[in-house]
Amino acid sequence: MAGLGIGPDEFALFEIEDPVERADRLERQLQPKLQSLGDEIVEGLSRVVGKDLFLHDTKIVRRKKVPPGEVFVAFCENPRMFKGLPYLAIAVTHAHLHARVAVRGDSDRRIGMQQALEREARNLARKGKPFRRIRDFTQWDFEELPEVAPAHSAAFWQELAEGLIPSLPSRSPALEVGVSWPSEEARSLSVGDVLGVFRDLAPLYKLLANSQSADGSGPGGGSQPAGP
Repeated sequence: MAGLGIGPDEFALFEIEDPVERADRLERQLQPKLQSLGDEIVEGLSRVVGKDLFLHDTKIVRRKKVPPGEVFVAFCENPRMFKGLPYLAIAVTHAHLHARVAVRGDSDRRIGMQQALEREARNLARKGKPFRRIRDFTQWDFEELPEVAPAHSAAFWQELAEGLIPSLPSRSPALEVGVSWPSEEARSLSVGDVLGVFRDLAPLYKLLANSQSADGSGPGGGSQPAGP
C-alpha cells in the first residue's frame, strides 16, 4: 500500500451496510492502520505545534442499527484523555481522509478556550491562506462534505466559539474543523503532506491549547473533565 497505508480497500469498508459487520471490520482492518500511522506521525505533529503530543487510539462508536460513519485517532497533550481538551485528529470516512482540530466534551478549560477564540476571531480571519480549505465538521452527519468555511470572516470564528457554550442541556460543547482529501487523492499522500496541513491548522490548535482554565491556571493545569 503506497503513501499512508490507507487506500481503496479501507474506504470500501464503509460500503458494508450491516452495522455490526461494518464496525467489526473497521476495528480489525482500518483501526490498526490508523494506529500505525499515528505512531509514525506523532513526533512530527509534536514539532508542528511545539508541544509533546500523545496518541490516543479511539473506540469505534457502535449504535444500534446505525453503521459507524468514521474512524479516527487523536493527538493530545494529555497522555490519559482528550475529552474536553483540544486535540488533533486524523479521520477516515466513506470517501475522505481528514486532518482536524477539535474539542469535544466539557472540561474546566472550556470557558477559557471559548473566550480565547472570541478574542482572536479577527486575527484568525486575517490568516488567509492557511485556512483557505477549512471546513466545519462540528455537526457533520458523515454524508455530503460540508462547504468550505468562510474563514476570512471573524463571524465564522465567533460562531465556532459559541459551539463551546452548548445551547441545549443535551448537547455537549463541541468544535471540530479541518481539511479533507478525497479517497482517490488520499491513497497517494505522504506523511509530509499531512504534516503540512496540520502546520496550517496549528495556529488554531495553539490558541486553544494555550488558553487558561476556569481557575486562571495555564494549559498545564485544569486537565480534568468537568463533573456531571
